[in-house]
Parts: sequence; C-alpha cells; structure tokens
Amino acid sequence: MEGEPSMSPADRFGVFPELHVTVEPLPGQALRVRVAGEVTMESVAELKSVLFRAIDDVRARAVEVDLAMVTFIDSTGIGKLVSARAHAISNNSDLWVVNPSPGVRRVLSMLGLLEVLSTPTGNSGWAPPKSA
Repeated sequence: MEGEPSMSPADRFGVFPELHVTVEPLPGQALRVRVAGEVTMESVAELKSVLFRAIDDVRARAVEVDLAMVTFIDSTGIGKLVSARAHAISNNSDLWVVNPSPGVRRVLSMLGLLEVLSTPTGNSGWAPPKSA
C-alpha cells in the first residue's frame, strides 16, 4: 500500500517463519537448494529429506545450498547441514553452503564451520558455472 515501507524478501520470511525449500537444476547433474525461513528442530526434517534425496535419489554430483533467505537456524539445522555434507562426500558427491544470511553467517563463523561448509571439496569433480 502507498505510504507503507516495502518489505524485503528477508523481512517477509521473518513475518512468515515457516520453512520453504525449493530445488533447481544446475548444469552438470548438480542442484541448487534454496532455503528460506526458519530452520528449527520442528522444520529440519524437510530440509534433511530434500538434501538426502538430492544425493541418494537424484544422484546429484553436487548440491549447492543457498541460505540467503534463512532468518534463523538452530543447532539441529547446523547438524543436518554437517551430516548432509558428510553423506554427500561418502557418496562421491559434494554439498556446500552459499550466500548465508548475516545471522547464519555469524552462527557458522562462531562454530568454526563457515569456511568448512562454504567450500566445495572437489570430491565430485563438479565445478560451479563461471556465471554462478
């Protein structure tokens, strides 16, 4: 409405904290998983399901997890990212985090996981497209 401040996409997910996960294909049998909202004990099962299915069922060579729209992540969410990465590596795939929101970046950094989770291992032989 006119006169009201416009909301950024991140603000909209702060108002509607439920988890939203979308998947899009990338070249070379890879996937981008975009996560938005709050990753909590109550919602983490959906994220785990998508990440593990990408590796087990789709057999993606690489999974890029975009966390730009995540407004909150608790320890169960961090744990699932770590376990999904380990699962990917053990299945000759790769999984890493891109674009963590400021809050997620702060948590990952405090835990010493920012660099670990943000760096592709090269395990799968897949490299992001130059334009990504």
